[in-house]
Amino acid sequence: MPKTIPSLTLPTNDFEQMKDMSNARLVCVLRSAVLAPDRVRRFSPRPPEEHDAYTVQHHPGRIEVHLFAAGCEVFCCKFVPSERY
Repeated sequence: MPKTIPSLTLPTNDFEQMKDMSNARLVCVLRSAVLAPDRVRRFSPRPPEEHDAYTVQHHPGRIEVHLFAAGCEVFCCKFVPSERY
């Protein structure tokens, strides 16, 4: 049975701009908007503090940023257009 990975869906008004951003820039957005110490406590489920890698996946209607620790996925943040949520 696959392990359930905690995930957070975030509607954003900037989704159209985010579709054209590089993966590195999308990780920077995640780190400043979600993972920053003054922001991380606002979210449930809360993203883990301990992680060491990211992957970005582009899908129709959403952008997913996956967080990994020691090679295992530990969290997923999904950015979606605000009107869709």
